[in-house]
Amino acid sequence: MNPHYKSIVLIIIATGLTGCSSFGKGMAEALIEKQQAADTRICEIWGKPFTGIAPFLNNKLGKMKVLMVHGVGIHPPGYSTQFLEKLAKELDLSVMSKHYKNITLTNRQDSSKNLGNLRISRLLSKDRSKELMFYELSWSVITAKEKEVLDYDNSGEYSFRRAEVNNLLKKFSNDTAPDPIIYLGESREDILVSFAQAFCWMAKSNWQNLPDDVVQACSLNDDAVAKNLLVDQYAVVSHSLGSRITIDGMQRIATLMKQRDADFSGA
Repeated sequence: MNPHYKSIVLIIIATGLTGCSSFGKGMAEALIEKQQAADTRICEIWGKPFTGIAPFLNNKLGKMKVLMVHGVGIHPPGYSTQFLEKLAKELDLSVMSKHYKNITLTNRQDSSKNLGNLRISRLLSKDRSKELMFYELSWSVITAKEKEVLDYDNSGEYSFRRAEVNNLLKKFSNDTAPDPIIYLGESREDILVSFAQAFCWMAKSNWQNLPDDVVQACSLNDDAVAKNLLVDQYAVVSHSLGSRITIDGMQRIATLMKQRDADFSGA
């Protein structure tokens, strides 16, 4: 592993399902699998102890940056607002930037692709001594088009025949259950490129030089990426399928590190 990645901390916040199976499946598993017997599987994770985000907020050399990756279902920009506000309260970061910055992600090789939205917020302590950069990735636009084939199922022609509770469950299952299957198909690469683009913007830029309201691709070949990886601290918060995307996305980036200049053009 490239030494630049020594400073990266990976946080996986999975949904409240039992066992390790929640990684990459999350709520969708609860809908499509029935657990008749008690789950006796044991989930064990090895690694260095994590001291949390707070110790890195007053990093004099770099920044503390957090990327959030959602799981199954439609997640429009702003889905992390409640989580972000709670995080700010816990870390005593009472000053927030007046506006968000939004970047529509795309592929460097095909700028016609919409790979989701990256919404960036900047949080500061009252005395400005502590700072947190928060990046919210919304990739669900990639799978939304494929799920349009289920729209007929939610139309009035069919929905009125169901009880209200059944109709709500049907809408929920149509929104969430297809995503893990879609991720295993042709959309997988687009979703992983979306993650790589979000990570690239997080690693490359600080608040002042981040673009806003643009459709733009980020290059992992940029020297600023390597420079910031040496001094910044990183954390990824994910749940459900987002955890699988995070793991696969980081592994994909790691495979490109050995030949950065040659292969990162397609990241």
